[in-house]
Amino acid sequence: MTPYLGISGKTLNFIIGIIGATAFALQGYDQAVGNGILTLKTFLSVFPQTDTLDTKGAQKSHNATIQGTTIAIYEVGCTLGALARVYIGDKLGRIRTVFAAGVVTLVGVAIQTSAFSLGQFIAGRVITGLGLGACTATVPMWISECANAKDRGYFVLLQGLFALGGIVTATWLEFGLFYVKENAVNWRFPIAFQAVLALVVVSAILFMPESPRWLLKNSRTEEASKVLAVLGDTSVEPETIAAEIATISSAIEQEASIDGWNNPFAVNHGRYLHRTMLGLGVCFLGEMTGVNIITFYSTTIFQINLGYSGTTSRVISGCLQIWQLLAAGLAVFLVDRVGRRPLLIVSAAGMAVAHACLAGLTSNLQNKHASDAAIFFYFLALFFFPIGLFLLPFMYAAEIAPLRTRSQVTAMAAAIHWLFGFVIAEVTPVAFANI
Repeated sequence: MTPYLGISGKTLNFIIGIIGATAFALQGYDQAVGNGILTLKTFLSVFPQTDTLDTKGAQKSHNATIQGTTIAIYEVGCTLGALARVYIGDKLGRIRTVFAAGVVTLVGVAIQTSAFSLGQFIAGRVITGLGLGACTATVPMWISECANAKDRGYFVLLQGLFALGGIVTATWLEFGLFYVKENAVNWRFPIAFQAVLALVVVSAILFMPESPRWLLKNSRTEEASKVLAVLGDTSVEPETIAAEIATISSAIEQEASIDGWNNPFAVNHGRYLHRTMLGLGVCFLGEMTGVNIITFYSTTIFQINLGYSGTTSRVISGCLQIWQLLAAGLAVFLVDRVGRRPLLIVSAAGMAVAHACLAGLTSNLQNKHASDAAIFFYFLALFFFPIGLFLLPFMYAAEIAPLRTRSQVTAMAAAIHWLFGFVIAEVTPVAFANI
């Protein structure tokens, strides 16, 4: 049997895409898993410091700060994990980095699931974030470097579909367990379920091929030739493989001859600084649309601020995520037909309209009819966001970066995504408690 379980060609490419997408399903699931448990009596009885449901005034404001930190601290872990990828990613390679990140994630999940104190729960969220941050900073680059150019957009956006699928799974799983009223399984099981997805990634990744570009960058030409041959379903000798090896090697040598070739912020004729800032800027702006408020807190917002029942709030949250998943499917169809830039522009314009209408309709929380109308614009926002601002910024950052700095740029892009996700998650409960 050959390496990679005897699989080659399109089948191997597809399996690589599925493994990477499963990692993002875990990321989406973990972002959403806190949403449905924050108003559960069983959760609040263990962590009363996060209770904003049964508190008022100064106590509610204080608890809102703790709640925000409890949820947002995961994003800090993700930021640190993504930044760590800058230093270890090119040393370990893509495969070993993803494997190590998956193991760290499993440790964090175990700590969260068994938590009986807020400190333990927070520590588990940080450790889980460290693993997922490193994973999400590595997987898109690994897939981009293994997939052929015409399938690259499809495979990378497949990760977005799976990430949204993870959010949908968490939302509806928690909805079902909402009816288990007096048992902590209604919040411990959803947290523990993350381990299933992490185990899939950890158990499968070591059987997959390393990035041929990383192998060439580390002077492992023979291995790179074999990987390219297996990915293309050809023998090692064909001229097409030799030509591809020569092309990649030439690009590496050419970039190495540029001043500041390994500095993503270098001001040179390769426009490294310009390209880096474009990639990072798109990731920053995508996160600062604030859409993750829905992922983190929609159940709390609908139940506490807009006055819906616990059941109705969870149904609306679940439907919003299914709707977002369908919109992401449209993005997969369009990305290689329309291009990256037009989708980014359309997505941003649509989000701007939705946000303006939401701001007006929720300016008076006593007006129930306005609150009902606002739900439409939540759906509108979650239609436009996945079309261009969900995973496309990661792909854009990886594609616009030079090969020699791609690892650093993608890691920094992921770090920016997580860092400003922390800002959104941290301030939202405080804002709603004091609005």
